[in-house]
Amino acid sequence: MKQKKIVFPLLIIIVVLLGAIATASFMTRKAQAAFLEGYGLAGMDVKAIVNKLDSTINEDPSLSSSINGEQLMLSDGKKSIAMDLPKDVFYLSFAPYENTTHPCAIHSLKSCRGELVNVPVQVKITAENGDVLIDQNLTTMENGFIGVWLPRNMQAELRVSYAGKSASAPISTYTDSDTCLTTALKLR
Repeated sequence: MKQKKIVFPLLIIIVVLLGAIATASFMTRKAQAAFLEGYGLAGMDVKAIVNKLDSTINEDPSLSSSINGEQLMLSDGKKSIAMDLPKDVFYLSFAPYENTTHPCAIHSLKSCRGELVNVPVQVKITAENGDVLIDQNLTTMENGFIGVWLPRNMQAELRVSYAGKSASAPISTYTDSDTCLTTALKLR
């Protein structure tokens, strides 16, 4: 009989805790949805948000955004949200340059700016095992960067060519890998 007296209150506590967790999770999703809606990002998945924010320089001035190997972080100085990246892909943003660049490791979708804006660049990314992941002309965005989604947990070589010049650099797509590549891509 003692066992029943102990089990019943424990069950009630567990049900109450699960309800509180579910409510908190719902409120978090609701607050996140409201935050995204306020910046015209409602209903978009994390990849679509990254693509939208990284491809323009006309974003809301109060919104800051950065991406690491695990999450997209958005903040307006009052509220912040973090959105997990899909488990099977990694986002790399890179900016080849001729004269000026900035050192970078964690890409800021808002403040990172590259020198070559809206120009076609030949891009080839070859995995360590020899598989060619990308081999095409891509156009730099308004911010001077090219953003690509790559398979996660691999090493590769990135080669860019523009106006008869080229540069290359090793890349990796692990959780702790850099999401921004600049200084290694000086075109020569």
